[in-house]
Amino acid sequence: MNKLKYTLLMALLTTSCGSFATSDRIAEQFKALDRNEDGLLTRSESAKDPALWSRFKNYDSDKDNRLSLAEFTVYLNQ
Repeated sequence: MNKLKYTLLMALLTTSCGSFATSDRIAEQFKALDRNEDGLLTRSESAKDPALWSRFKNYDSDKDNRLSLAEFTVYLNQ
């Protein structure tokens, strides 16, 4: 394998592994906030994170007064 292909392969593997680590960290943060372990965050559960609490409605895209892991991920990635 030539040097360029090897370098590209290593870069792709590194990026891919980094994504898994990031998603694991996000899931751990979500789980720490989800006190009743129902897989959703209420506004009161989000109070542990003042920035999230103050912008809760901005990230509640389906307007059900709860944040899913996907909605929480959007919050952390901004």
